[in-house]
Amino acid sequence: MATFSEHLRARSDPELVDLLARRPDLANPSPSTIASLAARAGSRVSLERALTGVDASVLQVLESVVALGGDHAGGAVPAADVARAVGATGDGTARTGVEDAVTEATALALLWGDDAGLHPSPGLADVLGPYPAGLGPVVDDVPDDLAPLLAEAPPAARSVLDALTWGPPVGRRPAADAVEARRAVEWLLTRGLLARADTAHVVLPRRVGLALRDGRTHAHPETHCPHPTGTVHPETTVEAESAGAAQEIVRLVAALVHLWERTPPNVLRSGGLGVRELRRAAGALETDEGLAALVVEVAGAAGFVVDDGEDPPAFSPTVDVDAWWDTDLAARWAVLAGAWLATPRTPWVVGGRDERGELRAALDPELARPWAPRLRRAVLEILAAREPGTALTADDVLTVLRWRAPRSVPPPAAVEAILREAGHLGVLGAGALSRAGRALLEPDAGDAAAAMAAALPEPVDDVLLQGDLTGIVPGRPTPALAALLDRATRVESRGAALTVRFTAQSVEEALDSGQSADELLAELAAHARGPLPQPLEYLVRDTARRHGRLRVGSAGGYVRVEDPTLLAGLVEDPALAELGLVRLAPTVLAAQVGPAALLAALRARGLAPAAERPDGQVVLARPLVRRVPGRGRRRRGAIAGAGGPAEAPVTTTAATQRLRSLVPALRRAEALQQSGAAPGAPGAAGTPDPVAALATLREAVADGREVWLEIVGPDGAPQRRRVRPVRVDGGRVRAVDSARDAELTVAVHRIAAVTPIDPEDAPS
Repeated sequence: MATFSEHLRARSDPELVDLLARRPDLANPSPSTIASLAARAGSRVSLERALTGVDASVLQVLESVVALGGDHAGGAVPAADVARAVGATGDGTARTGVEDAVTEATALALLWGDDAGLHPSPGLADVLGPYPAGLGPVVDDVPDDLAPLLAEAPPAARSVLDALTWGPPVGRRPAADAVEARRAVEWLLTRGLLARADTAHVVLPRRVGLALRDGRTHAHPETHCPHPTGTVHPETTVEAESAGAAQEIVRLVAALVHLWERTPPNVLRSGGLGVRELRRAAGALETDEGLAALVVEVAGAAGFVVDDGEDPPAFSPTVDVDAWWDTDLAARWAVLAGAWLATPRTPWVVGGRDERGELRAALDPELARPWAPRLRRAVLEILAAREPGTALTADDVLTVLRWRAPRSVPPPAAVEAILREAGHLGVLGAGALSRAGRALLEPDAGDAAAAMAAALPEPVDDVLLQGDLTGIVPGRPTPALAALLDRATRVESRGAALTVRFTAQSVEEALDSGQSADELLAELAAHARGPLPQPLEYLVRDTARRHGRLRVGSAGGYVRVEDPTLLAGLVEDPALAELGLVRLAPTVLAAQVGPAALLAALRARGLAPAAERPDGQVVLARPLVRRVPGRGRRRRGAIAGAGGPAEAPVTTTAATQRLRSLVPALRRAEALQQSGAAPGAPGAAGTPDPVAALATLREAVADGREVWLEIVGPDGAPQRRRVRPVRVDGGRVRAVDSARDAELTVAVHRIAAVTPIDPEDAPS
């Protein structure tokens, strides 16, 4: 009978290349021989990775092969038995699904077949756990004919069996006062229908469980991906809601940048954004903290806000924002949506507590998760596979994800958050994937921008001004109109129409930008439907008359004297021009420089000034010694996913070429290793490579074969034992030495070499 290593050797070069491409961990780092490849393919870590990506149909087939005896020495399961055990006997489509699953599992080297049937790869049974498909362990003293015993089982005993039939197969023994239940369990134990797991538990043997299931390992065949119907919305509704959300997210990011370019928030010592700063941003954006956290994270992922590295550090807008503002709305949305799709950030956990009980902050470097981009794409691809306009709930999406990868189901909260965030970004509309969202999944981001441009309504360049100092924009304002309204108004409501209000404060801010009253009124008239309302004109002109009566400036220092003649000529002196002296009163000058620079310049001119405190007291000229509080080393670095050039991935062509050249190298190394001595012969070199040695031991366990073990004893002296390995687990090998009629347990690190023995060789 062939072994797993021999099965891999028998594969063609294209089949091995396909295996290495689909299980990249097998080729990184490159194995030395095919035996090493087999050992790595049977390791727990590699098997766990491979099982993470298989769907429910493949997992059912693997569990059935192991449960039906494929995990025993020399065990093989015919493919027809697997189909019957899964429950795919009557339905031709289901049988085809099982055949496809067997083909997929074989291609991944999780199964391998010969004339006897299907075998699991070494180590697969351990990874699947002690109860594959919810069936109990193999027990030797189970009666051969179970049907009569099951037929005569008392009702109480039968209820115990029914409770354990579909798993879990372990139950707690009844308490002492439950006389009838204990009598039923004892009846089952004495007849071999139950087995004792320990003093407090019983277990249903595998053969009994299969008999109760009528030979089935699974109640229902999972041969095809489920297809939830969801709710279908008109495409016009989907596109309208998508466009509205896209406009809003672009506006919120722009508003955040405007807010932080004036007052950048400080960076916490841990590298994140403080809770107070997040609340401040939420108040300025007029949103809740959850949406504000999403806006902050999207801006960070797009590279629009970063840690400026100053002392103290703050989150400041970058120069990339200016180029972003120069594009149209659809292109701006595409940048934000693309950054959200690709970022490893998890905004939905902001505000929660971590394992240490500390609050998770926005922009914290610890919020990066490498699986987040894959999960976002997987969720959107499920929606993309439906008819346009189909909306799915989080439970619907989880149903599909559970079938696609039953051993790596994402947290329900993460799926719900991704659907919610996609709705906020306009990737979804009414819960369904929009045209722009479908285009976002394609490599060309320009297609997504074009799709969003088609969904956006035409911009409106006029505003309906009313006598109550409000204005209504019936649609999306043009950039020029939006800029005017941002300067001169306050937003009262948003929706299908934008409602704004003119106030004295908003008009003052427009005048602060450099416009005069006439210029502001002329610009409003250019966008107004009809003449300007008289109350609005009065408001603008009255505000302009009051504007600027009080003047506020900045000064770094001042000069004060009792005799005005001492200041004569100082303001006009060219040598003192860099001081920025301004006469405020006959006896007072203001300067743009600080007191120290002012003192030095006046003393250089031949004057004898003295420094004074705000209360007029003279300051003694003692040297100043500066001290700063000590602080620990602060973690720095760019925010994960915050734009910038990414590491260039290895091209598919280059990776495939590497694998194609690796396979012949493995075959050559295998041939060189086997040319040293015939396998199984005394004195053969065997497999000193630890990886290959483990592979040989696992194959010997699976096939019930004997091997030569080269063991290094505690004193360093080598021993050579002919044994039959029984189990390889936890860094130890349990084997039976038939010559000494004893069981042997050896630590793996004490094994120097393993040499297979042909079953026909007589014991020596």
